[in-house]
Amino acid sequence: MTLLKNPSEQDSSSAEADAIRSDAIQTGGWDRQSFWRFADKAKEATEALAAQKMRVLPHLSIDELRLVCTQYRFFTIDYISDLALLVAKLPFGGLRSLLSEILAEELGEGNPAKAHPAIYDRFLATIGVEPAQLERCLPANRANLDRLTRQLAARGSAFGVGLRGMGGECLCQTYLSVMFEHLQTHPYMIQNAKSIDWEFWTIHTGEQDIIHGELTRQAIDDYLLHEPESLSQLAQGYECSITAWNLFWQNIFAACRTTPGMSQR
Repeated sequence: MTLLKNPSEQDSSSAEADAIRSDAIQTGGWDRQSFWRFADKAKEATEALAAQKMRVLPHLSIDELRLVCTQYRFFTIDYISDLALLVAKLPFGGLRSLLSEILAEELGEGNPAKAHPAIYDRFLATIGVEPAQLERCLPANRANLDRLTRQLAARGSAFGVGLRGMGGECLCQTYLSVMFEHLQTHPYMIQNAKSIDWEFWTIHTGEQDIIHGELTRQAIDDYLLHEPESLSQLAQGYECSITAWNLFWQNIFAACRTTPGMSQR
């Protein structure tokens, strides 16, 4: 299995430089042990890539940093919609119940002001993001996110578990933790720390999100005990999620280098 290229090749403009290749995935003979070895190896490679990408954050201009942070909101919004679709596709059981609970939390458990996109938008407002910017998703990322939704709708529930179950709860937290670590060291963030609304980051880089990831992994393992034939599809979904997630961030940092009026650092 070919995972990510060497991190020293980070400057490559090719999308494949940041992605797990689809034709490299194991095609047969899966068992739970080999699946989790694959998942752990893929996550380790993604962690290395996240560290490589996010270390540039403290050196961005404030306008670039706002762009990076604003673009993430579109992933959050689409993840919630896709998670709702995945819950609808899953059979009754522990995994469906757990993801339903996570979905309810993402939506604020009945209180729209506590929905995670609303909390994130409050963070954006406190770092100076204008309301008009909140609807400007990069076209490449809009296409990327829309493709995930189409795949989720078209494929079976096992593929969806890998795509949005593992991809959301077991992978996203990795990037966010690294992002937050570097975000806090940006000069603007240091200077304005007391006036910034950090609630979103407290939720998504703290113990609660780590527990979500652990519970999701256990629920998926239980799911595989009852649906062992779904291993290959689940692995393909997870691989697809990593590919899309890495491309999502590649597009964002590429925009920082090409947007007129922004620094070329």
